[in-house]
Amino acid sequence: MEKEFFYFGALLLSASALALFSNRLKQSTIAGYLLAGALARFFLQPSVTFEFLSSLGAILLLFFVGLEFSMNKVRSLGKKVFLLSLLDLLINFPLGLLCGYLFGWNPLEIFFLGGIVYVSSSAVISKLLVDAGCMPRHETRTVLGILIVEDIVMAVMLAIFAALAHNNSSVDLALISIALLKALLFCGFFVVLEKPIRSFLNFLLNVEQEEIFLLEIIGLIFIIALFSKFIGLSEATGAFFIGSALAESEHKGRIKKLLGPLGFFAAALFFLSFGLQVDLLAIDRNVIAMVLTLILVSIGGKLLTGLAAVPIQKISLAEAQNVGYSLFSRGEFSILIASLLATQGMAVHGIKEITAVYVFVLMILSSVLIKRYTNTCAL
Repeated sequence: MEKEFFYFGALLLSASALALFSNRLKQSTIAGYLLAGALARFFLQPSVTFEFLSSLGAILLLFFVGLEFSMNKVRSLGKKVFLLSLLDLLINFPLGLLCGYLFGWNPLEIFFLGGIVYVSSSAVISKLLVDAGCMPRHETRTVLGILIVEDIVMAVMLAIFAALAHNNSSVDLALISIALLKALLFCGFFVVLEKPIRSFLNFLLNVEQEEIFLLEIIGLIFIIALFSKFIGLSEATGAFFIGSALAESEHKGRIKKLLGPLGFFAAALFFLSFGLQVDLLAIDRNVIAMVLTLILVSIGGKLLTGLAAVPIQKISLAEAQNVGYSLFSRGEFSILIASLLATQGMAVHGIKEITAVYVFVLMILSSVLIKRYTNTCAL
């Protein structure tokens, strides 16, 4: 136990140093966390403790993602954003499937790769846009709308990925249909009963003592996450939807104030734990070739999404280009999908290493392009 405490402390200190270095380079701290975990792999191996911390990080991370996306915000997006988001899915998910097929992967890995390639990172992209001063821009609203829909789609699709991974199944249409139905019913529960749920949560959390408030909210998160897993969904799906249920509660500000630092810590744990699963020595020419292929395909796919916004959102080609550049970054959901395969021991084609390098490179590329090609003065 003392040995694990020492390793954990040393890992956190090294992660903080690399995260600070990433921040100084104007990059996401996530890149530092991934690199710290991958480098630590030379000195220690992932254990049951680290797997638990990874699950803890994933649950809390998805709770905070959900906390930013209320149902009213979704309803306000408009039909055009939903149409554009549908095109985004129909363009980028099949591109991931095509890459997996060309790589000669099995059907399960191909399906998972579709999700990894499809979804952009709302956490990373939102911060990049804020830091670049791009939030008031017309095309930024389009980007944020797409990210909201992507996150909701992935919260539902995680149920499918979890079901396939936990059953060690190939791409079973019956299993996919059942998992999708469960996820839609779970989502529908929070949508249809939005007001009663919010009223109940407002009443439940209406306590003055901060320590009791913290115990209640954390207990609530884990009970819903556990229930989500019990009915065959992902823990992260439950965490996301309880977060969205609290997004318009009267306690949102208090939650963010008290649990905000815990959210940052959870994100660090999640990305560190994934980095620990990455074997840098396994990154050979084949892995590099696959990553380069995925990066080129992903760039093309998101630029096509941006171009589709020209007739739908009535924006200029320059603004459409910015939409595409802004959507390049991958992050939490891509890594969560890869982690599902890795924890079940089914990642036989280096998907952990491929995903880590893919996410790392696209984060940096997205950051550079947003700063280079987005004129923050011309609003």
